[in-house]
Amino acid sequence: MKFRVEREEFNEALGDVSRIATARTTAMPALAGVELAVSGETLTLSATDKEISIQAKLSVGGQNDGIAVPSARVLTDLIRGLPDGKIQVALEGESLVVEAARNRSSVHCYAASDFPKIIHASAAEGTVSAELFGEALRQVVRAASADLSRLALTGVLISNQAEGLTFVATDSYRLAVRQIAGTALAGESTVIIPARALGELSRLIKDAKTITYRLASDRATFTVGNTTLSTSLLAVQFPNYKQLIQPSYPNKLAVNREALLDAVRRSKVFARDTIPVRLAQTAGSLKLSVHTNDTGETIEELDADYKGPDITIGFNPDYLLQGIEACNGDTITIESSDPIKPAVLRGSTNDGYLYLVMPQRLTS
Repeated sequence: MKFRVEREEFNEALGDVSRIATARTTAMPALAGVELAVSGETLTLSATDKEISIQAKLSVGGQNDGIAVPSARVLTDLIRGLPDGKIQVALEGESLVVEAARNRSSVHCYAASDFPKIIHASAAEGTVSAELFGEALRQVVRAASADLSRLALTGVLISNQAEGLTFVATDSYRLAVRQIAGTALAGESTVIIPARALGELSRLIKDAKTITYRLASDRATFTVGNTTLSTSLLAVQFPNYKQLIQPSYPNKLAVNREALLDAVRRSKVFARDTIPVRLAQTAGSLKLSVHTNDTGETIEELDADYKGPDITIGFNPDYLLQGIEACNGDTITIESSDPIKPAVLRGSTNDGYLYLVMPQRLTS
């Protein structure tokens, strides 16, 4: 195997693909590698952890067809540090030799036969707006759990519903829901996709206009430009999230989004560990405060439009901050019914997004 390629292009493709390579298993060492397959003038880069795989195609100056599986980490770090310009890559024996300018490096390779075959979903192909899909992922994936002992909560439910294409994620402390009206996906009408896979997909979208996808009963495949991500689906029962959302809320506060975002960030300096940030809501005012015995305290008041009885609710500052960041618009609303029941955040753009967050019990 031998080819020539621009370092910048090779570096970008490696960056997209090699994140999936894993060194966490000793049973299949080749999973720590990135497969480089040259056929004519096309280089295909592949990496997988057996659940998620990413492939990228790159036009190169192909000289000899072949396959090599070098260490993803070593090759990525090497290419990142080389000067811009043409580089030559060749398989010599059991090593991948990289030549650029006056540098010549060799990277040991795994046996190509040990690298698993990449599997894609077998289903009807469809396309969706990359901008809409990517924004929905940005808003929703953040609410999924990383706790593998609660597998159903590590996924994102994507389903065709009467209200439109719906994305849902929850870690039991907060819930994110985004609906895109007038949009539906072909193939399986309801899938649960690992949030980790969708996080990787978000990074691949960049400035793409469309995403091509295939949704099967056991696997989903997404193609963005020359890069394809494929992932197994979660065969689990997703929680009944709709029962958590009230039809209406008696208390409603509207406040400038940027002002609230900055105030919560300042409050977070004092709200360590399990210390909540308190939101005291009164007519015309929102007061944020954090009180600690060891760090000190902070109090900040914001102008706000509030309808309802005076109420004080405590929130985990990280969860609250992520919800505010996910909402779009100049103004954000916080709807509530009781200091010990979930509150709902929405942005003023009315883009079909809501972020429900559980409160923390307050002590005097």
